[in-house]
Amino acid sequence: MRDRLIVLIEDNADDAYLAMRVIGKVCADRVIVARDGEEASQLLKNLAADGLHSRVRLVLLDLKLPKLSGIEVLQEIRSSELLCGLPVAVLTSSDNDLDQEHCRALGVLDYIYKPMTIDRLQRVLSQDKEP
Repeated sequence: MRDRLIVLIEDNADDAYLAMRVIGKVCADRVIVARDGEEASQLLKNLAADGLHSRVRLVLLDLKLPKLSGIEVLQEIRSSELLCGLPVAVLTSSDNDLDQEHCRALGVLDYIYKPMTIDRLQRVLSQDKEP
């Protein structure tokens, strides 16, 4: 699929920078960044409204976000008719077992600990099933 997108939802500028570097080494997909949960929610709704949600290859979602938590964003994604099928990987420094269980119950592809590595991102992207 041409012009695929990766949505990076990360409030920490240093973590976002490192993730962008790893993404750039692994693939040529365009990256769109949201810096908090509300911005992420609006971005994803806009992609759906514009019919661009089908171009999203992966959502990399931090759990500890301002305004709306990553879990709240994930719940919105899964409850949306247009967004529910988006592949989501959690990108976090939290090792909270309850967060992991909740995220896995909501169908995340993987749980990636920061800092993200090239090998880990490649493994997540290899789960990608392009139509």
